[in-house]
Amino acid sequence: MIFLTSARTRAALLAGLLLGLGSGQLVKARTADENGLFGAKSSVAEAPVVFPPAPTALVHVHITASGAMQFFIDRSSVTVEPGQTVRYTLVGKTPDGPPNITYEGINCATRQWKLYGLWNDASQKWVAATGSDWQGIPENGAMRVHSTLYRDDFCRDQSVRGTAADLVRRVELGLHAPSD
Repeated sequence: MIFLTSARTRAALLAGLLLGLGSGQLVKARTADENGLFGAKSSVAEAPVVFPPAPTALVHVHITASGAMQFFIDRSSVTVEPGQTVRYTLVGKTPDGPPNITYEGINCATRQWKLYGLWNDASQKWVAATGSDWQGIPENGAMRVHSTLYRDDFCRDQSVRGTAADLVRRVELGLHAPSD
């Protein structure tokens, strides 16, 4: 039996043990930031944002609660990115006002959405959103379109539900889309 009498000796032994552990399988402590809110954060870095052309091929997003605002996605803008993210152009229209056009993403792994840019109709160009971070997707309220896209069209079991064409087809089918 070995008795360690000095702090220096105990520290040396502890350092040796830790180095010995490092020669085997690497063990890394994960923080809450690395794991995300529910341990589902993707380790894949987000792809650079490339804005799509102006929307031309709109597909209606079927939301169960009707309202004055109608939402559409542009079929040609839908892409599946690394890290379980779907990017798309969203167009919101009211009967009396101009359309609101945004380029957004939904992360299926973390149930979050992000604004990448806004369409400026006067200049016919995208304006990048500054300071936009990933935020949780609410179930209700004015932005329930994100919940509908997440739950019904784009994601299942924290993963993207197929190719970009599959996702557009699911939006086209609306409330009658197969549940997989």
